[in-house]
Amino acid sequence: MSDSLYDRYGRQVIGGIILALAGLSIVSGYFRIGQEGLAAVGEVAVSLYIAGVVLWGLLDEGFDTFRFRVALYVGMVAWGVSDFLVGTDSMVSLIVLVVGTVLLTRALYGYVQQQRKPVYERR
Repeated sequence: MSDSLYDRYGRQVIGGIILALAGLSIVSGYFRIGQEGLAAVGEVAVSLYIAGVVLWGLLDEGFDTFRFRVALYVGMVAWGVSDFLVGTDSMVSLIVLVVGTVLLTRALYGYVQQQRKPVYERR
């Protein structure tokens, strides 16, 4: 059994960082809606969704599951789409949208292919 610092404290430190970033996302969303009004609701909702998915992955689901990956890829697509709908699109928004769509399509295609196999050949 390894007794490195990461094995001992790594998950707790990463969890603390993720919790702090999620809290920052909530606070910044509150202030952003206070400043910009209803115009920022879509972007704040997407930001809170992504923070919620990451917290869900940390606390309950795990980061290596199919459900977590699909939920995260949906968040990436929603981020790109919301930027284009609001009019704040940039190259980063386009890259996030395209990469999220490709990853979501790849994950769903792999799932469909896995379901087509006989039960005894599935992972």
